[in-house]
Amino acid sequence: MPSRPSWRALDAALDRALALDGAERDAYVGSLDAPTRDALRPLLRDALADHSLLDHAGQVLQELAAPSDEEGPSVVEGGRVGPYRLEGLVGEGGMGRVYRARRADGAFDQTVAVKVVRQSLALAGADVASRLRRERALLAALDHPGIARLVDGGETGDGVPYLVTEFVDGAPITGYADGAGLGVRERVGLLARVARAVDHAHRRFVVHRDLKPSNVLVTERDGAARPVVLDFGIAKLLEAAGDGDGAGGSAAFPLTRTGVRLLTPAYAAPELYEPAATVTTAADVYGLGALLYELLTGRRPHGDGPSRSGPPTAEPTRPSRAVAGPGGGPGAGRSSGPGRARRSRALEGDLDTICLKALHPDPSRRYASAAALADDLERHLSGRPVEARPDSVGYVVGRFVRRNRAAVAAAAVAVGALVGGLGTALTSLAGEREARAEAEAAAARATEAAGLLSGLFQAANPERHGGQVVSARAALDAGLARVDGVGSDPLRGFLLGVLAETYAGAGDLLVSDSLYGRALAIVEADPEADPETVDRIRLGYADTRSRLHDSDRALDLFWKVARARGTDDSLGVVAHGQLLLELPAEGWAAEAQALVRGLDRAAESSDDPALRASALAWLTLYHVWGLEDFATGAEVAGRALHLLVPLYGPDHRVTRFTTAARARALSGTGRHDEAVALYRAANAATVRMLGPDSRDEAYGRVTLGDALLEAGRLREAEAELAAGIEMAGRHLPPDNQDIGWWLQTLAEVRCRLGRHREAEAAARRSLAIAKGPARGEGTSGPRALAARALAARALARLGLALLGQGRDAEGRAVLVRAIPLLEAPTGMPASYDDHAARTLAEVRAALAASPAPALAAGNVGG
Repeated sequence: MPSRPSWRALDAALDRALALDGAERDAYVGSLDAPTRDALRPLLRDALADHSLLDHAGQVLQELAAPSDEEGPSVVEGGRVGPYRLEGLVGEGGMGRVYRARRADGAFDQTVAVKVVRQSLALAGADVASRLRRERALLAALDHPGIARLVDGGETGDGVPYLVTEFVDGAPITGYADGAGLGVRERVGLLARVARAVDHAHRRFVVHRDLKPSNVLVTERDGAARPVVLDFGIAKLLEAAGDGDGAGGSAAFPLTRTGVRLLTPAYAAPELYEPAATVTTAADVYGLGALLYELLTGRRPHGDGPSRSGPPTAEPTRPSRAVAGPGGGPGAGRSSGPGRARRSRALEGDLDTICLKALHPDPSRRYASAAALADDLERHLSGRPVEARPDSVGYVVGRFVRRNRAAVAAAAVAVGALVGGLGTALTSLAGEREARAEAEAAAARATEAAGLLSGLFQAANPERHGGQVVSARAALDAGLARVDGVGSDPLRGFLLGVLAETYAGAGDLLVSDSLYGRALAIVEADPEADPETVDRIRLGYADTRSRLHDSDRALDLFWKVARARGTDDSLGVVAHGQLLLELPAEGWAAEAQALVRGLDRAAESSDDPALRASALAWLTLYHVWGLEDFATGAEVAGRALHLLVPLYGPDHRVTRFTTAARARALSGTGRHDEAVALYRAANAATVRMLGPDSRDEAYGRVTLGDALLEAGRLREAEAELAAGIEMAGRHLPPDNQDIGWWLQTLAEVRCRLGRHREAEAAARRSLAIAKGPARGEGTSGPRALAARALAARALARLGLALLGQGRDAEGRAVLVRAIPLLEAPTGMPASYDDHAARTLAEVRAALAASPAPALAAGNVGG
């Protein structure tokens, strides 16, 4: 069978035929071989038609780009394009085909996506090749985890251009969301991350112009969804002047010039239909809005789109209304009426407004940037007020009047009469005085709150302090001094609770605890206090009481919230989770099982993905830190992170703690390198969120040090432990028992590194802490038992450090003292007992290997 002619040969034949007239042209075409003649005739017919190419460019493009069974010998599955072997076709469109491929020259092994332009399109001239080269330059400038990464590019042996990018083995964003059963919050979080990626491109002056589900694929990495934006093939550089050559259009085949724009009607902004219009970032904001609309409703904003002959001129149906009727919402065909009603309520308000603002027909009334859209989506997820506002009444009325002048004029007379009659009736509405009194009271409370807020801002004003910049902490202290002047008890209780939470976040546990106590006394004495406010303050106070070792008071408060709220809301879930970690190990098995069942129910059956994520996060902590069931903990943590990352991102506090808990679980199952990588990711997120040198970073670095020790990476472990302990000293009391545990671990690492003198110093500090913290608890309380276990380990590390320095008599005496403490039961989790057993074996081996001292040592234990 004769082979299909190359595009270069066909292009040359077309030029030759067009240069001839009448009989000469016919004779020339008849002299060609059959394959060339058959391929040339439709191109020649279109070129000689009465209408110009510019008038019908879209039709010609469709004909030229129609799939063919043969694209030439160099572009077939199993063949090679440059150094890449094509493994299979994964997609195709008007511009070309996309293949999954693998590097075949042995340089490295990597699966990639190879986009090859159709030979038939290449016949249009140099425009397509220049377009692909421009796309390669655009992608090279984009470096974001949410944008498919450029790998390579070039031309085939036949001169057909190709582009090589990261291979994204994922599903279109809408299909992924439906297949994974994502709720509204998860879908919003996913789109917010896409908007951040698009904003990255905009900041480099690149507009995508064809955002649609098939160009946003979602993969999973470490149990978390990762959306990736593909195909900047019709992207445009904002800095290019007009639609000149740099914008990718030649006179021969103007893909982006007057005559045709490559777009997907269902997702295209109205201005993309106007060939002369300037394309700005607003076009991508519209595309993001269309994606968000479809994610939330299961429908496209204006129907399927391809059948439309022109741009959308009106706003789409509000998302909350679109999902309210039968068939509304993602997967709605299987949903009941109540399910549709719940979805509709979830979209009312913020999400309706955000969608309609992004999809506004007027580009100037959309979000100013993709980042502004992402900001509003994240504000909605965190419960903060969004910036978007519905169109004003004046704007809506004015637009309506312009469209319906005659009808408005006729209706005005009738409306005037109605208003006159209704005025008298409205003034006699029952309850007017009561409503007015309530409004005045609310206004008074708002005035007090505004006065307090004004004071906080003024306290931070350098003009009031001789030009000195006042720290946030100083402004916070100044605000605290003003709270006692607030006249309303309910407002003062609420503000004290807010300040208590703020001080806790700043690391001042004692001030936070005091404020929580004052706030709780006020709100519990108020019979009209909001129950949610009361329980929120109870939880905060219980947390500070627990961290200050008042376990009885903490348990009492956690139980009050858990029993009052169950696991139907976030406060109840937190109370259940805190109780699981707070309950004594002995005698509370039945209560612990009931709490676990409650969290399991919330994790499996709640309609709220945020509630499911919170329940799974607490179950993770319980399995990892409470039960030390590391296999289950790792599995539950993966499920939790699958929800948490799309909802809140990787830097949120709950996401960070759950990531660290998964790392601990992986370390406990021997997957040390994976654990270290996760710990590092969690610590990096902590620094991004809280800045360097925070209390959370200190804890993160010492836990990373533990993991590095387990992995046998001693020098790295020593560095992380030392840095974490030094940092913790700036946030914790010097006798804090956690620091004691970290110091004995540091002593162990330094002994293994042969740095015995430094190990001795760390062990002595640890032992000093172990001797002091169990005040007022007797000898059998949890902290007294923990102090005894710490003393045993510190003595062992001290003795081994002394032996390592050749001080055998002193070392043996200390190790002999450590043995009965290491043998005693600790009441600690199993990992502590296991470590004590290993330490005991190490001590006995050291004693057996060292010579007996000639004289008894003195009191070297300090």
